[in-house]
This record gives sequence, structure tokens and C-alpha cells, in this order.
Amino acid sequence: MNRQKIAVYWEKLCEGISALHKRGFFHIIAGSTLAKIAGFVSVFFLPRFLSKADYGLLTYVDNIRNYVMLFNGIGITQATLRYCAQKGSDEEKKGYFLASLKVGILADAAIILLTAAAYLVAPLPFEGARFQLLISACLPVFYFLFTDIQLLLRATFQNQRYSVYNFTYSFLLMIFQIVFAVLWGVTGVMVGRYISMGLCVLLGFLLIRDLPMMQVKALMPDWGQVKAMMLFSIVMLSASATSMVMSYNETFIVGQMLKNEELLAEYRVAANILSISLFLLEALLVFILPYFIQHIGDRKWIWNSYKKLFAINGVVMTLFHLGLFLFAKLYLYIFAGPEYMGAAPLVRMFLIASWIQAVFRGLSGNILAVTGEEKFNLKINIIFVIVHAVIDIAAVKILGIYGAAIALIVVYLLSGLIMNLHLRNICNSQTGRDRT
Repeated sequence: MNRQKIAVYWEKLCEGISALHKRGFFHIIAGSTLAKIAGFVSVFFLPRFLSKADYGLLTYVDNIRNYVMLFNGIGITQATLRYCAQKGSDEEKKGYFLASLKVGILADAAIILLTAAAYLVAPLPFEGARFQLLISACLPVFYFLFTDIQLLLRATFQNQRYSVYNFTYSFLLMIFQIVFAVLWGVTGVMVGRYISMGLCVLLGFLLIRDLPMMQVKALMPDWGQVKAMMLFSIVMLSASATSMVMSYNETFIVGQMLKNEELLAEYRVAANILSISLFLLEALLVFILPYFIQHIGDRKWIWNSYKKLFAINGVVMTLFHLGLFLFAKLYLYIFAGPEYMGAAPLVRMFLIASWIQAVFRGLSGNILAVTGEEKFNLKINIIFVIVHAVIDIAAVKILGIYGAAIALIVVYLLSGLIMNLHLRNICNSQTGRDRT
């Protein structure tokens, strides 16, 4: 009997793996892994090609630019994912995609003009920051085009092309950033970004030009539909921005309060571990979110699927983070160099925050966002951005750079628990109504 049960379980496992393979799950995992490896080499080896002061300057400039990127294209790329993943004709999908391009490009043109003017007059604490900000002012429009094409490939379930595109972007960014950093320092990093993004935009249009939806005449959405797209995008952008702004605020607070480029560089090297530890979650979200969008009205399916994903994700993330925790010093030695070895305790503190984000917050928050609860996400994130800023300022003032990690741990834990409870409540409430 036991052998029969084992045989049945094995057969189900094989069927599950086969189904995932047909749906392109392993293409996404492989592509995301290769892309992250290339991204890690680009980001984490940069401290070896720049002086500590230059890397601190780059960290400050990138953090200011990250604030600007929160408003990139007013978030219209999320409308591409949602409206092109839903059932509909190819003519409608092409119309939504073209509308997103028009809205995003116009929004970015305004952003470029406004930010360039601000960079010219704003007081900046680091020498050279103004010049670097000005030459990077046009990057948002390149990144918008790359992201919109990327999400169109995912929305139309072109998983293999999505993976190739994602990896190509990271690989080109790695090569050009490092090569030009060696030649021209921080300025070279900016030049490398323009070249890699420009090439990827060209590649993206080549990858989508033969899609079935691109072969038909577009049925453009009317003004009411465009307004609905923009409203959805702004809500999604606001929820996403308020979530990401926590880490940006930390870098800004550390830079403004400590006013030390080398300490800021040490903080950035330690905080980079957050992106390493989340790449598995990002790959999982890329794969699952279109399916949750298709079941947007079926709360029972959403909750049952979420429980399974939560368990699997929890086990994988625990093992993954434990390995990174144990080898924190090796990570610093390889990627940053001996002068950063003192940041090992800070790396481990950020790993605790990362584990909480990956297990309790990231999965539930993204599922809520794409299944009709984006306004709840926005409210929670706004509240916790304020809470985080207050805790962060106090903690950094008392504990220095270690206070930044503590603030992130507290806020991620509280907000993650609230998101999980809300997801459970809304799903169970519909299930209860269905039974009656």
C-alpha cells in the first residue's frame, strides 16, 4: 500500500513538473536566475572598479534617481500586464499596448523636463552629484520602453522570449557599466546604462513584432477606457512606490544624517543583499501573477492557491536566506573587497528584513494588488511609509547605519502580517457567501 501511495505521489509530482514546463515556468526561473547573476556581477563588483568615495557618490545619485523612477510612465506598464493578460481580442490588446506607449512617453517627457530643472537649482551635499544627475535625466524613458515590452511578453505568455529579453538586458548592463566605469568612473556607469538600455529597446521591438496581436489592426481604447487604465496605473504606481520608497528613504536618511560618502558606500554594499535574496520571489511572481489576474473574481481559488504558494515559498526562502546568512563574510569578500568586511553584521540584519519581505509581505502584497485590492495596498503602504520614516530617523540617530536595518525589519513584519490577514479575510468572506 505504501508503495502504491509513493507511486501515486511520484506520478502527481511528475505531472506537476511537466505542466510547469509546458507553461514556461522553468524558462522564467532559468532566465531570471541568469539575469540576476549578470545583475549581481554588475552591481556588486562596481565597488571594485570605483573608489569608495566614487561609489558613495554613485549611491547618492542613484537614490535620487530612484525617487524619480517611482513615477516612471505614471505606472502605465502595469496596465499593459493587466489588460493584455485578460481575455480579449488581439485587436483590443494591441490597442491597449499602443495606448500605454503613448501615455508613458508623454509622462516621461514631462518628468525629464521637471527633474532636469530641479537638478539645476537644488542644493546637493556631494560634489559632482549635480552633473551626474543631469546626464542621467533621460534614463526613465528608456527604462519605461524596456519594461512595457517586457510586461507585454509576460502578459501574452511568451515566457521564453521574456526570459531571453530579461537576461539580455542584465548581461548588456553588466558589460557596459563595468567597461565604462573602468574608463570614465561614475560618468562611465551612466554612459553604459544608456547604451545597454537603448540596445534592449531595439531588441524588444524585434521580439514583439511577429506576435499575433501585432499582426492585426489595433482597436484603440476610447477616452473612458484610457482614463480607467490611467487610474488603475496610478493606484498601482502609488502602492508600489510607497512600498519601495522605504528603502530609498533609508539611503537618503543615512546620507543626509551621516554626511559621509564612505559610510554610505558601506551601507549600500550591505543593503545590496536585499536584491540578491529576492530574485527567487521575483521570478515566482512573474510566473504566477497572470494566472491570479485571470481568476480575479474567484476568491476561493486565490486563497487555496496562495496557501500552497506560501508554504512552498516559505521553505525555499528560509533555506536560501539561511545560506546567505552563514556566508555573509564570503559575500562581502568576493563582491566588495576586504575594506567592506566590517559590514557583515549589517548584511545579516538586512537578511532578516529580506526574509520577512519575501515570506510574509511580497507574495501577499502582490496578489492583493493584481486581484482588485490595490487601494487597500496603497493605504497600508502610505501608513507604513510614514511609520518607517519616523522609526528610521530615530533609529539612525541612535544606532547609526544599524538603525536603518532595524526600522526595515519592524515595518516589513507589521505590514506583512496585516496584508496576510486582509487577504485571508476577503477570501473567506466570499467563500462564506458562496456556501450560503
